[in-house]
Amino acid sequence: MIYLILALAIIWAFVKLYTQVFNYWEQRGFPYVEGKFPLGSDPCLSRPSKFLGFEVQEHYRKLSGHPLGGIYVGRRPDLIVRDPKIIKNIMVKDFAHFRNRGLEIPSKDNPLTQHLFSLEGTKWRALRVKLTPTFTSGKLKLMYSLFVECAQRLERKLNEDSMKNEGVVDIKDTIARFTTDIIGSCAFGLEIDSLNNPDEPFRKIGMRLFRRNLKGRLIELIYSLAPSLRNYLKLSRTSKETEKMFMSGIGQTIEYREKNNVRRNDFLDLLIELKNQGHLYVDRQKDSNIENDHSQDGEAQEKIEMDLGMITAQCFVFFIAGFETSSSVQSYALYELAYHQVIQDKLRREIEEVTSKFGGLNYQALHEMPYLDQVINETIRKYPTLHTLTRVCTKPYAVPGTKYVIEEGIRVLIPVYSLHHDPQYFPDPERFDPDRFSDTKKSSITPFTFLPFGEGPRNCIGMRFGLLQTKIGLVTLLKSKRVLPTSQTKSPLVFNNSLFVTSQTDGSIELKLESV
Repeated sequence: MIYLILALAIIWAFVKLYTQVFNYWEQRGFPYVEGKFPLGSDPCLSRPSKFLGFEVQEHYRKLSGHPLGGIYVGRRPDLIVRDPKIIKNIMVKDFAHFRNRGLEIPSKDNPLTQHLFSLEGTKWRALRVKLTPTFTSGKLKLMYSLFVECAQRLERKLNEDSMKNEGVVDIKDTIARFTTDIIGSCAFGLEIDSLNNPDEPFRKIGMRLFRRNLKGRLIELIYSLAPSLRNYLKLSRTSKETEKMFMSGIGQTIEYREKNNVRRNDFLDLLIELKNQGHLYVDRQKDSNIENDHSQDGEAQEKIEMDLGMITAQCFVFFIAGFETSSSVQSYALYELAYHQVIQDKLRREIEEVTSKFGGLNYQALHEMPYLDQVINETIRKYPTLHTLTRVCTKPYAVPGTKYVIEEGIRVLIPVYSLHHDPQYFPDPERFDPDRFSDTKKSSITPFTFLPFGEGPRNCIGMRFGLLQTKIGLVTLLKSKRVLPTSQTKSPLVFNNSLFVTSQTDGSIELKLESV
């Protein structure tokens, strides 16, 4: 009996200690969603099949009437911000307080984590400045011929597929292969051609990265409930096989280019230049945005070693970002166009008129298709790639116009999917309506309620690249093909529980192609 009492006492003490944090928001006077043992206010941790964007949306709705409010992800108190004005302050005006994402701690034990998306403080700042020139309009124009080569292969593949199986294709798979080829060519100088070789290793790795097995789900659970245990066990979302393949592939490509004096004006060229400089330096005293970034006190400069691991990490994040994001946007756009033939016809007329005017699909022609821009914007409104953005408070922040103070270390959630589907900002949000973004209507959109690429200094660095491959993919298909739903096309789409992207459960979108 004494052992039973002792065991119950230990369990009671553990539960008491575990749930002690659940009064965090109440003590500080914030509105909040109640937390319960053991998962806090985040039941999605116990429902691995539910789309996380919907879970955040539930909290967003529960906090209606408040500019912000607290939730608990496991034991961790997180803050959801609903007010667009406060979102603007966090992402732009007071960015110095919220410069880090707090998603994954970069580690030498896992070189692929040392990428721009997860780096913090001075390292992020220095690398962001150096990588930005890769994504200017001028650089993309120089690479445009590489986009065209991949688009021509896509066109041939679509023509072949439209003659088989009554024209029915898995458009998500086809477009994902197309974007893989573009990234391989434009970023790494590799002729991948996964369009004609579905067993291409890069394509297989991309598919594995966005597929969650039991081990992957367990790691995600530990990421949410026990980040300190994650660090102690040195857990990683990427496998050693993936790490080895990227390190080996990028290393061999760099060696070949340097030995044969090959230059392609692409992403890898810039990284090779940075490698040959040996190190990057950032002057902390001149960087006005650096606040409490956890680098060593007293250092006026921080040295960043540009070794193979650091270079490979940038290539890795370029690959995974482009693999899923642009292919999803194109696929979701085609899915909506299949169900909205009037919109599809209007877009095709614009494509025909503009390509006729310019004598083909050149770089300038792609940038003179306003209705194409509207269709893409409405697609990424309805299906934002990142359903939630995160920022970590780096020092106490008094929220302007409120009584609230956000303490250092609190993770702030910007609920992109919830904002994009809030009828207050986008009436009848489930309706696909590109006219929301017409010249006469887009000015009425409340600032900082449309955030497909984030905002501020930490917005998506590859936005122009992603939009360019999205445009050329859509135009290549629609100029000669009509897309239609089939009896097997799933409607509405069902999304999986990926922690950071809006992706489908089974990853396929079946559509029928007809020549026009």
